[in-house]
Amino acid sequence: MPYRTFRNFLEILREGIPARIDRSVWGERFSGSNGTQLMTGLKALGLVDDQGRPAEDLERLVRLDGDRRREVWAAMLRRRYAPLFQLDLPRATRAQLRSAFKAFGTNEAVLARCERFFVQAAQDAGIELSPYILDRRRGPRRQSGPRSRGAAAQSPPPVARPAAATHESGPSLAAMILEKYPPFDPQWDPDVQIKWFEGITRLYDGLRSAEPAS
Repeated sequence: MPYRTFRNFLEILREGIPARIDRSVWGERFSGSNGTQLMTGLKALGLVDDQGRPAEDLERLVRLDGDRRREVWAAMLRRRYAPLFQLDLPRATRAQLRSAFKAFGTNEAVLARCERFFVQAAQDAGIELSPYILDRRRGPRRQSGPRSRGAAAQSPPPVARPAAATHESGPSLAAMILEKYPPFDPQWDPDVQIKWFEGITRLYDGLRSAEPAS
């Protein structure tokens, strides 16, 4: 789930923590997919049980403020993300963080979102992270000087949607295939969203492998 959704929900609970957290509590504030992701995340963090009953940790997070809240949140993250804290996080690289995340059996299609949640949660808890991990969220740094032709030729293609390049004979095969692929819909069920990400990832990989060598 997006970390902002989680934080907004904690603020909502300041109005009063119900005996059970279900659709009647969050239904008017979050869409169906965001609500489902919220409940899945709360269970994974141990903040509610299988019946949606709030755990003591959730009540403490809602009740506390300032440094005390950050301490409690940091302790919870250390318990729930134990494989990540085996790293030297103030010095770890992005690749090390991803490898540690794979210990959870996380699907490749959602790894980036899981990492983003953890990074934002760790910052909120006052946990120090290396600049190499934080660079993943800020994007690549721009080079100050002019780039040579050799450096430009070696730069990797963007991760975003492949450009619909055209030839004199007409649209490229990549463009024609992507036109047939259904656009992403955030209202889909989480399982359908994961399958969409898996499919588009395989499509990108196949198109890249089919590109002629330069």
